[in-house]
Amino acid sequence: MNQHEVIIILDPALTEDGVEAEISGLRTVAAKKGGEVLEVQKWGKKRLAYEVKKRREGQYVLMKVDGMGGVVVDIERHFQITEAILKGMVVRAEEPKRKRFKSKSQATLGSSTVVTTQEVGDGELQ
Repeated sequence: MNQHEVIIILDPALTEDGVEAEISGLRTVAAKKGGEVLEVQKWGKKRLAYEVKKRREGQYVLMKVDGMGGVVVDIERHFQITEAILKGMVVRAEEPKRKRFKSKSQATLGSSTVVTTQEVGDGELQ
């Protein structure tokens, strides 16, 4: 199963019950395709950078969804047919890559310094 992050901007005129109704609607859409909503974060009402559907504010909600590609298609379709959702985006959440480290060894020969480089990570010279 793949993890996805879904962020939606809801109509600022929605009450708390209206926001919960939209979240539960997305939960049912995900459940129909075998997905599951793992986490929901309500960020509250924020000012938009530009006007969307004649609104200058929106209520932001971030959801973490676990499911296959069919879940994403249905969620994006739900964005288009629901009027209370001003904008929405789904991205695949990737696991953080391991950190690359610099490995430089210094050897002193007399009064001069010699620096050697090693390949680190994906074949890059450091």
